[in-house]
Amino acid sequence: MVTAAASAPPVPARHAVWLTGWGFCSPLGGDAQSFMDQLFTARHVFQRLQRPLVRPVPAAMVDDPGLTSRAWPSHLDRMGQMAILAAQRAIQNAGLAGQSEIIDTCGVYLGNGCGTTESNHDAYERLFATQRLSGLTLLRCLPSAAASAVAMDLALHGPVQTFTNACASSSMALGEAMRAIRHGYATCVLAGGSEAPFGAGTLKAWEALRVMAPDDDPDQACRPFDVSRQGLVLGEGAVFFVLEQQDAARARGATPLAVLQGYGCSNDAHHWTEPDLEGQKRAMRAALDDAGCQARDIVAINAHGTGTPVGDRVEMMSVASVFDGCAVPISSTKALHGHLLGASGAIELAACVATLLRGQVPHTRNLRTPEPASASLDLVRDAPRALARPGPVLSNSFAFGGINASLIVAPAPS
Repeated sequence: MVTAAASAPPVPARHAVWLTGWGFCSPLGGDAQSFMDQLFTARHVFQRLQRPLVRPVPAAMVDDPGLTSRAWPSHLDRMGQMAILAAQRAIQNAGLAGQSEIIDTCGVYLGNGCGTTESNHDAYERLFATQRLSGLTLLRCLPSAAASAVAMDLALHGPVQTFTNACASSSMALGEAMRAIRHGYATCVLAGGSEAPFGAGTLKAWEALRVMAPDDDPDQACRPFDVSRQGLVLGEGAVFFVLEQQDAARARGATPLAVLQGYGCSNDAHHWTEPDLEGQKRAMRAALDDAGCQARDIVAINAHGTGTPVGDRVEMMSVASVFDGCAVPISSTKALHGHLLGASGAIELAACVATLLRGQVPHTRNLRTPEPASASLDLVRDAPRALARPGPVLSNSFAFGGINASLIVAPAPS
């Protein structure tokens, strides 16, 4: 007689996932050194942005010579251009340039929240003015255009996937890439996010939602967790990581930046814009379970912390519940680089990796009088703080529609 235990399918192996390279086209610079330097020195990068029909708004924009030093194809808009630059830099940083046997099967997992906003706006403007559109319009406006462009530019023949889940998009792209490698569906994935949300129509829509900070002083506009916070500051940019199966990366002599160790996601099923305490707690606890961690093991948290009144308050309550009594240092870096929407998870995972590499937790810029709901939390303010000990760092991405994603990154093995 065959027992149930004997007939059960084998448990698939869980491969450790290394982050072996990262690439930037961001408001904080186009390389890892610049990004980390600006992250920990908190240099002001916000500026006033003016678009037709829209009031001036504070914004975190990219000023990268790579965007103007080459001729881009006419079917590729700004989001795709930034994605290609960041992806190229990640491949170079990982030491994969020229390694065709790995590149040939590498996949692309890209997150974006707003899509090709400038191309969409330009298309409608042309349509109403001339009743005609370019034959390239559809290619420019496809939500998957940036991911496909990255794959074609770098000759990556693995699976291409686009994640469009509002502000959780690139965290989910990274988490799902980790799962694909962990369970043997891939050995190498280029994963991250890109966002270029400054088309006039998109800005007008954000203005109508009344969640953007006023333009009184761009430098002080974003104030996560402060009692005087008035809204978010939009940002643009792209960040990519090379994720590799540990054994394959070790075999080629790669040196990891860190280990992507946990991923949890959930949905509030509650409200389009009002976050839910229980949904956020589910995502964080799922990430802890996935990483094999306890709350007390986490040494720092990069909060979603956008600077909106309700969003920050609910996140403070959810973190306080999950990490009750743990005194984990918490910061939001959005007051430094802006809210990159669908790419925010990628740039904030980069901030977590920087925390591990530098042994410092970035501070929450412009935090002067903390929200009363944060009374039990250890908010990092005024200046970066040295990590008390090595260990894993958690990053939260909580999106409109109640979509939640949390990632956990751990120090690279010695």
